[in-house]
Amino acid sequence: MSKPLKYKIPDEYLFRLHHVRPRFKNDVEEVLLYVATSISEMPILDKEIFRDDLNKVLFSFKKNATSTQKTIDNWRTEISALFGFIQESNGKQYPGLSAKRLANNQYLDEFFNYFLFSFQYPGGHIKSQNVIKQIEAGVRFKPCQFILQLLIEGEKILGKPFSFTAEELTQCAYFDLRVTRDGKHPKEVAELILSNRNQKIEYEHKYEQLKNSRTGTYPSRGDVYRYAGDILDYMVLANLLQHKGIGYYYYLNDENKEAINFHLRNSVWFNEYDQFYDRDSITNPEIGSLEELWFDFVNSFDEIEEFKPQLDSNEVESISALIQEYYSRMSGDTKVPTKIFGDYGETLVLAHEYLRTKEGSNRQHLINKIPTPLGVGYDLQSIEIEKKKRYIEVKTTKSRKAINSNRFKLTPNEWDTAETLGDNYYVYYLVINDSGKNIFVINNPVKEYERGNIKVDKNLVVEFSKESGQWQELMEIRN
Repeated sequence: MSKPLKYKIPDEYLFRLHHVRPRFKNDVEEVLLYVATSISEMPILDKEIFRDDLNKVLFSFKKNATSTQKTIDNWRTEISALFGFIQESNGKQYPGLSAKRLANNQYLDEFFNYFLFSFQYPGGHIKSQNVIKQIEAGVRFKPCQFILQLLIEGEKILGKPFSFTAEELTQCAYFDLRVTRDGKHPKEVAELILSNRNQKIEYEHKYEQLKNSRTGTYPSRGDVYRYAGDILDYMVLANLLQHKGIGYYYYLNDENKEAINFHLRNSVWFNEYDQFYDRDSITNPEIGSLEELWFDFVNSFDEIEEFKPQLDSNEVESISALIQEYYSRMSGDTKVPTKIFGDYGETLVLAHEYLRTKEGSNRQHLINKIPTPLGVGYDLQSIEIEKKKRYIEVKTTKSRKAINSNRFKLTPNEWDTAETLGDNYYVYYLVINDSGKNIFVINNPVKEYERGNIKVDKNLVVEFSKESGQWQELMEIRN
């Protein structure tokens, strides 16, 4: 029996790309949301004081109270280095825009889109000596954009959806300088992947360059492919990709075309390293001096509409028809106001309120979204029986996996309004993930705080208990 054919990157083109790998990767959505909510209102502080305050936040997460200081230090480094939660200036640190936006919006798919949009090799997410190695190798590579292009080119060749594994991506692109340095076209890479499959070629993962010089052992297959796998997983969390099968084949999420097209059409590059590519020697201090600029760069993007969660076309059509029924009753309008669809979570809750009060009410025309500039301290005005009104503040968390989050932020205006309106004030904490859509309803949060059922810190971060309200399934239109 003949040996199976093997594919191996030629030694002169092998270059291992890597980045910080969070030890909390299995809980990455929950950890990031927890930390962002906790630190987003921290003031500008000396580095040591900011570090100590962040350590307290990390020790408070789940079972971390018994963790070692080294573990917490590693978590802090990973959160700040990879995800850009912290910015720095003149020896002082403060929460980055990425942390503030996640704390305020709680849309984790939006967060990962911003993360992937700016992520590149080389970048300030790794130590200076490793940045130097990437520059000396000539690497200039944006993985998210390349992966999307690769999937599109593969689909063009096949005439149907194309997918690949982390192994295929690593061997045919991620660790190959012909791609990451020389700019080999994604179409050629797609052709290579398909050719290897057709010929049943196996991939050799024992590379001398990757061997541990001390132990003489090779990294496991999983260790070789985990860096490309991380980026693919982050693209799944951003709703850019889906995955299937035991071997985790990744393919385009065609339901998120707006965000995919934005990544493809718009390319940004941190160019502060460009000056070093033709240099004979580069020092760590020179690269280290650019670290602040790197974190300013990754926190410089905002208000990208394509990254915000969108109602799909069926949801828009169904909600539009439902709401139009009541608007037309009231005034004979033929169009639903466009502001109805301006915010993802609020629009879903608005439809929920129409459905909740559908039977036995002739006052549904009073249910409405309140324009944000009015600053009234709530998002929706709804109705109760006995001609009472219900004022609703909507807080939405959107993640891929089901996460255990019971925290959200209120503004001072929202808390003051809750005090003023009392039993007419509600917080709807809407939780959306692949398992479904559910709402935790808190009536009169100030009263629940006084009863000890919720905690509120100095920054108005609310932590609620199950005694402070009740879970309900979001009511949706069933076609």
